[in-house]
Amino acid sequence: MLNIKEASQLFGIGEHRLRSIVSEDYGCKYHLTLGRTIKIKRQQFENYLNQVEQI
Repeated sequence: MLNIKEASQLFGIGEHRLRSIVSEDYGCKYHLTLGRTIKIKRQQFENYLNQVEQI
């Protein structure tokens, strides 16, 4: 699991854009919210990135 800053650096996506992607993930497929902290599930998020055409 990665926090927003780590995921931003790893995937080359801005933190603001990552937060908006996570806010659209209603089924919590690739993120977990622990209080105010957002954790991104690395494997599931990589699968999501491979499926989308445009970020």
